[in-house]
Amino acid sequence: MLEEFLEHPFFLNRHRQSPLLKEREAFLSHLQQQGTSPKALRNLSGELLPVMRLLKLTELRDVSLEEIQRAALCWAREQHTNPKAQSYGNSASFFVYAAKKWLRFHGRLKRPSAPPMRFADELGDFARYMTEEQGLSPQSVRSHCWKTSKFLDWCGERHRSLVRVSAEDVDDFLAMKGATGWNRKSVSVAAQALRAFFRYAETRGWCAAGFAKGIQAPRIYQYENLPEGPTEKEVRQLLRSAKGSSQAALRTLAILMLFAVYGLRSGEVSRLLLSDFDWRQEVFVVNHSKKGGSQRYPLQREVGDAILHYLREARPRCACRHLFITLHPPYRPVGTSALWWVTSSRIKAAGLRFRHTGPHSLRHACATRLLQEGASFKEIGDVLGHRGLESVGIYAKVDLNALRLVANLNLGGLL
Repeated sequence: MLEEFLEHPFFLNRHRQSPLLKEREAFLSHLQQQGTSPKALRNLSGELLPVMRLLKLTELRDVSLEEIQRAALCWAREQHTNPKAQSYGNSASFFVYAAKKWLRFHGRLKRPSAPPMRFADELGDFARYMTEEQGLSPQSVRSHCWKTSKFLDWCGERHRSLVRVSAEDVDDFLAMKGATGWNRKSVSVAAQALRAFFRYAETRGWCAAGFAKGIQAPRIYQYENLPEGPTEKEVRQLLRSAKGSSQAALRTLAILMLFAVYGLRSGEVSRLLLSDFDWRQEVFVVNHSKKGGSQRYPLQREVGDAILHYLREARPRCACRHLFITLHPPYRPVGTSALWWVTSSRIKAAGLRFRHTGPHSLRHACATRLLQEGASFKEIGDVLGHRGLESVGIYAKVDLNALRLVANLNLGGLL
């Protein structure tokens, strides 16, 4: 496949006479299928030749990052003394980039081993318990493990055993995090994660019974800082501002439509596949992050038009089957972090000012809009993919107990 972007016989012979030809061709073919341009393939293939030579690769083997960096410095010195080299300022960095990319493709990039974390086995058991026995979503498991690991890292410097950990240690940790940047909500969520961990630790005999009950968190009013999301007028303003003919604008509008109209989570939008859309039946399938399982949604016309416009005019043609992919090669699914950035940057560009600017703010706005249109909490919960009504009340920013009282008095009839 080298003939597709290398025309001169001299360069073709150089590549064919260098070691690991089949392995290099497999790597370049993979990049080509992802949409990498011929110019980029030509530059990368040329850089792989000094990579083979300076790393002394005659067969595939594990290579450490330190070895790559040493070879990159040698290559930079060679380029600096080469009168034919037009530019050598980025020689070392491009060498490292090409070597890492090629070795990672073949699974031969040896990463530095992280120092073992104290209580790593206990944290792993806790993660398996949440996944296999509690059935929590991967996002919830990852969140609880991250917060718990921060405490265990900090606590490992004080104690060699969980039996020696005290409630005062937890209080000191939460106070320290609150004083060094975490807000009250972050501290409260961390306290919830630690309570869950130590409840499990009690069942395993890692700590004293009743330890989890002693973990205190800052008191947070359930609906403080109202409202959380934009108003319906602000959502309309946001969608109008996102209209445009560029690839990025067409993709952004389709993404914002799914967030605003259906209140989907970032992970749910990121996982959408082309095959999830049935254009004849005008429905699409969402695999829920927390509720689990899949759910069919009717495809509203304006949302369908925005997605079709993106598919026809903006989405690059490639082998990736996810709906939203990067606009430049190598093409890959758009992750949750990128979706947050797309939403937040568009909200700020529209001149809108509210505290939360990520996709979740549009989820709150969707719940509030449905409530104002007269939907019941059960119907809103079905749309948002929630198991219980209490969560719906949080998203809609309505006191559920108050609504029940109103319903009992026949004044609202919302429930």
